[in-house]
Amino acid sequence: MRALRALTFRGVKISRRGLAGAILTYGGESICIDSVDPSGCSIALYTHNHPGHSPPALPGIPVYSPFAGRIVAPGERLELGKGVRLTVVHAYNISLGGAVAHPRGSGVGFLVEFPTGLRVYHAGDTDLISEMVELRGRVDLAFLPVSGQSVMNPEEAAEAVRTLRPAIAVPVHEGGISRLRVFKRLAQPYTQVVLMEGG
Repeated sequence: MRALRALTFRGVKISRRGLAGAILTYGGESICIDSVDPSGCSIALYTHNHPGHSPPALPGIPVYSPFAGRIVAPGERLELGKGVRLTVVHAYNISLGGAVAHPRGSGVGFLVEFPTGLRVYHAGDTDLISEMVELRGRVDLAFLPVSGQSVMNPEEAAEAVRTLRPAIAVPVHEGGISRLRVFKRLAQPYTQVVLMEGG
Protein backbone atom coordinates (compact mmCIF):
# COMPACT_ATOMS: atom_id res chain seq x y z
CA MET A 1 0.00 0.00 0.00
CA ARG A 2 1.40 3.40 -0.99
CA ALA A 3 1.52 6.31 1.42
CA LEU A 4 1.56 10.04 0.72
CA ARG A 5 4.19 12.33 2.23
CA ALA A 6 1.64 15.18 2.46
CA LEU A 7 -1.55 16.46 0.91
CA THR A 8 -3.19 19.86 0.57
CA PHE A 9 -6.93 20.02 1.19
CA ARG A 10 -8.93 23.27 1.15
CA GLY A 11 -5.82 25.40 1.52
CA VAL A 12 -4.26 23.45 4.40
CA LYS A 13 -1.15 21.29 4.00
CA ILE A 14 -1.53 18.09 5.98
CA SER A 15 1.18 15.65 6.96
CA ARG A 16 2.02 13.16 9.69
CA ARG A 17 4.83 12.83 12.19
CA GLY A 18 5.45 9.88 14.51
CA LEU A 19 2.99 7.42 16.02
CA ALA A 20 -0.13 9.57 15.85
CA GLY A 21 1.15 13.03 15.05
CA ALA A 22 -0.44 15.40 12.56
CA ILE A 23 0.89 18.67 11.18
CA LEU A 24 -1.58 21.18 9.78
CA THR A 25 0.10 24.06 7.95
CA TYR A 26 -1.94 27.15 7.13
CA GLY A 27 -1.01 30.80 6.64
CA GLY A 28 2.69 30.11 7.19
CA GLU A 29 2.18 28.48 10.58
CA SER A 30 2.09 24.83 11.55
CA ILE A 31 -0.28 23.45 14.15
CA CYS A 32 1.13 20.17 15.41
CA ILE A 33 -0.97 17.56 17.15
CA ASP A 34 0.73 14.81 19.19
CA SER A 35 4.09 15.55 17.60
CA VAL A 36 6.88 14.49 19.97
CA ASP A 37 9.32 16.39 17.76
CA PRO A 38 8.17 20.03 17.86
CA SER A 39 10.62 21.26 15.21
CA GLY A 40 8.86 23.54 12.75
CA CYS A 41 5.72 23.75 14.89
CA SER A 42 4.12 27.13 15.69
CA ILE A 43 1.51 25.69 18.07
CA ALA A 44 1.51 22.29 19.79
CA LEU A 45 -1.64 20.40 20.73
CA TYR A 46 -1.30 17.23 22.79
CA THR A 47 -4.15 14.81 23.36
CA HIS A 48 -2.54 13.18 26.41
CA ASN A 49 0.82 12.70 28.08
CA HIS A 50 1.85 9.20 27.06
CA PRO A 51 5.18 8.52 25.31
CA GLY A 52 4.78 8.69 21.56
CA HIS A 53 2.22 11.48 21.90
CA SER A 54 4.01 14.22 23.83
CA PRO A 55 7.66 15.12 24.52
CA PRO A 56 9.33 14.77 27.94
CA ALA A 57 9.65 18.58 28.15
CA LEU A 58 7.28 21.15 26.72
CA PRO A 59 8.51 23.02 23.66
CA GLY A 60 8.93 26.81 23.80
CA ILE A 61 5.81 27.49 21.76
CA PRO A 62 2.14 27.78 22.73
CA VAL A 63 0.95 24.41 24.05
CA TYR A 64 -2.64 23.26 24.54
CA SER A 65 -3.24 19.97 26.32
CA PRO A 66 -5.17 18.38 29.21
CA PHE A 67 -1.98 18.13 31.31
CA ALA A 68 0.34 21.12 30.69
CA GLY A 69 0.58 24.49 28.98
CA ARG A 70 -2.88 25.94 28.46
CA ILE A 71 -4.95 23.21 30.15
CA VAL A 72 -7.98 22.28 28.05
CA ALA A 73 -11.05 20.13 28.62
CA PRO A 74 -13.82 18.72 26.43
CA GLY A 75 -16.36 21.34 25.43
CA GLU A 76 -13.92 24.23 25.29
CA ARG A 77 -13.70 26.40 22.17
CA LEU A 78 -10.59 28.49 21.58
CA GLU A 79 -9.10 30.74 18.93
CA LEU A 80 -5.61 29.79 17.78
CA GLY A 81 -5.04 32.88 15.61
CA LYS A 82 -5.45 33.59 11.89
CA GLY A 83 -9.11 32.62 12.18
CA VAL A 84 -8.35 29.03 13.22
CA ARG A 85 -10.74 27.69 15.84
CA LEU A 86 -10.16 24.76 18.20
CA THR A 87 -12.85 22.66 19.83
CA VAL A 88 -11.78 20.19 22.50
CA VAL A 89 -13.68 16.89 22.45
CA HIS A 90 -13.77 13.69 24.46
CA ALA A 91 -11.30 10.81 24.01
CA TYR A 92 -11.14 7.83 26.35
CA ASN A 93 -11.30 4.07 26.70
CA ILE A 94 -14.54 2.42 27.67
CA SER A 95 -14.07 0.51 30.91
CA LEU A 96 -15.67 -2.89 31.17
CA GLY A 97 -14.84 -3.07 34.86
CA GLY A 98 -11.05 -3.16 34.71
CA ALA A 99 -8.35 -0.54 34.44
CA VAL A 100 -7.94 1.19 31.08
CA ALA A 101 -4.97 2.99 29.54
CA HIS A 102 -6.95 6.17 28.84
CA PRO A 103 -9.63 6.73 31.49
CA ARG A 104 -12.30 9.34 30.83
CA GLY A 105 -10.95 12.78 31.71
CA SER A 106 -7.27 12.01 31.16
CA GLY A 107 -7.13 12.78 27.45
CA VAL A 108 -8.89 14.72 24.74
CA GLY A 109 -9.41 14.89 21.00
CA PHE A 110 -9.40 18.02 18.86
CA LEU A 111 -11.52 19.53 16.10
CA VAL A 112 -9.54 22.22 14.26
CA GLU A 113 -11.53 24.50 11.95
CA PHE A 114 -9.82 26.70 9.35
CA PRO A 115 -11.14 29.85 7.63
CA THR A 116 -11.00 27.94 4.35
CA GLY A 117 -13.83 25.77 5.65
CA LEU A 118 -11.67 22.71 6.37
CA ARG A 119 -12.51 20.89 9.61
CA VAL A 120 -9.92 18.39 10.88
CA TYR A 121 -10.68 15.93 13.67
CA HIS A 122 -7.87 14.26 15.60
CA ALA A 123 -9.50 11.58 17.72
CA GLY A 124 -6.63 11.11 20.20
CA ASP A 125 -6.28 7.75 21.90
CA THR A 126 -9.85 6.65 22.19
CA ASP A 127 -12.31 3.86 21.79
CA LEU A 128 -15.42 4.26 19.69
CA ILE A 129 -17.35 6.53 22.06
CA SER A 130 -20.88 7.86 21.93
CA GLU A 131 -19.72 11.49 21.85
CA MET A 132 -18.46 10.99 18.30
CA VAL A 133 -22.06 11.22 17.13
CA GLU A 134 -21.98 14.91 18.07
CA LEU A 135 -19.33 15.43 15.37
CA ARG A 136 -21.37 13.89 12.56
CA GLY A 137 -21.40 16.26 9.61
CA ARG A 138 -18.73 18.50 11.19
CA VAL A 139 -15.59 16.66 10.01
CA ASP A 140 -13.92 16.85 6.60
CA LEU A 141 -10.73 14.98 7.47
CA ALA A 142 -10.30 12.59 10.39
CA PHE A 143 -7.15 11.19 11.98
CA LEU A 144 -8.32 7.94 13.59
CA PRO A 145 -6.34 5.38 15.62
CA VAL A 146 -6.76 1.82 14.36
CA SER A 147 -4.32 -0.49 16.17
CA GLY A 148 -6.71 -1.91 18.75
CA GLN A 149 -4.00 -1.43 21.37
CA SER A 150 -5.73 0.83 23.93
CA VAL A 151 -7.49 2.55 21.01
CA MET A 152 -10.08 1.59 18.42
CA ASN A 153 -9.43 -1.54 16.40
CA PRO A 154 -9.87 -1.38 12.60
CA GLU A 155 -13.50 -2.44 12.76
CA GLU A 156 -14.33 0.20 15.39
CA ALA A 157 -12.43 2.88 13.48
CA ALA A 158 -14.41 1.99 10.36
CA GLU A 159 -17.59 2.37 12.42
CA ALA A 160 -16.33 5.81 13.47
CA VAL A 161 -16.00 6.66 9.77
CA ARG A 162 -19.58 5.54 9.14
CA THR A 163 -20.65 7.81 12.00
CA LEU A 164 -18.56 10.86 11.10
CA ARG A 165 -18.63 10.58 7.29
CA PRO A 166 -15.41 12.57 6.68
CA ALA A 167 -14.33 13.09 3.09
CA ILE A 168 -10.88 11.79 4.04
CA ALA A 169 -9.78 9.42 6.81
CA VAL A 170 -6.11 9.05 7.78
CA PRO A 171 -5.28 6.07 10.00
CA VAL A 172 -2.75 6.63 12.79
CA HIS A 173 -1.53 4.48 15.68
CA GLU A 174 -1.63 1.73 13.05
CA GLY A 175 -0.18 -1.37 14.67
CA GLY A 176 0.84 -3.05 11.42
CA ILE A 177 -0.07 -3.40 7.77
CA SER A 178 -2.74 -6.06 8.38
CA ARG A 179 -4.78 -3.67 10.52
CA LEU A 180 -4.44 -0.94 7.90
CA ARG A 181 -5.75 -3.31 5.24
CA VAL A 182 -8.77 -4.23 7.36
CA PHE A 183 -9.53 -0.57 8.10
CA LYS A 184 -9.20 0.45 4.46
CA ARG A 185 -11.43 -2.41 3.25
CA LEU A 186 -14.18 -1.57 5.75
CA ALA A 187 -13.97 2.25 5.66
CA GLN A 188 -13.30 2.94 1.98
CA PRO A 189 -16.97 2.71 0.92
CA TYR A 190 -17.74 5.62 3.25
CA THR A 191 -14.66 7.85 2.88
CA GLN A 192 -11.39 8.21 1.00
CA VAL A 193 -8.80 6.40 3.13
CA VAL A 194 -5.43 8.12 2.72
CA LEU A 195 -2.29 6.51 4.09
CA MET A 196 0.41 9.00 5.01
CA GLU A 197 4.10 8.57 5.74
CA GLY A 198 5.25 9.37 9.21
CA GLY A 199 3.95 6.52 11.27
